[in-house]
Amino acid sequence: MEQISRQLLYQRLRNRVIDLFEMHSTFEDTLGAFEMIDMVDEFLPLDFEQAPNVFSEREKAAISEFMVLANRAADATHENTWDVDWFNGSQEWVWLSGSAKRGLIIFSERGRFSEQEEEDLTS
Repeated sequence: MEQISRQLLYQRLRNRVIDLFEMHSTFEDTLGAFEMIDMVDEFLPLDFEQAPNVFSEREKAAISEFMVLANRAADATHENTWDVDWFNGSQEWVWLSGSAKRGLIIFSERGRFSEQEEEDLTS
């Protein structure tokens, strides 16, 4: 198994958060509702203190908002579906999608980080 630094691990997790935001920002060509919820549970929450500066304060806030809304969407989802009309008709999923879109805008300011080399996060 590859040994990587904690910072590199969190850089990769940061990129997975961006992937989550991309996936949840649209209901077209998406996974089922249960799979989308499971993906959030797989990667979040994160212990931001484990890798200082990988996430900005605005990014942390975006993740926190997204997690709250993902929990609400999960609570409102009683059966698995891939139906775009169902997602668009669910207030909780529409709110989650809006949060994901806002998160993408915030994360796009610094973009994706390298998955192979540590970024210089001192500035």
